[in-house]
Amino acid sequence: MKEGIKEFSLYIPGALFVMLGILVVFFPMLLVGLFSAGLILIGITAISVAHQVRRRHRNSHWTVAWEQVEPFVEGWQHRVFVRRRW
Repeated sequence: MKEGIKEFSLYIPGALFVMLGILVVFFPMLLVGLFSAGLILIGITAISVAHQVRRRHRNSHWTVAWEQVEPFVEGWQHRVFVRRRW
């Protein structure tokens, strides 16, 4: 039984597109809604991708944390490398 459902599931996307096409034939105003929904999804995707690119670009440089060897000695010569973060 599971194999039958698994094989039938391959036809579901095609069947949905055929039914959607029939609905657009009977109700042409659906085409406008589907087109605008597609544009909205493309816009949301573009904003999401831009946010990910900006976040990766902003955090791409190394952040180096330094720690003093002795608390009473000042100067960069006495610092120890603690960690490097991307």
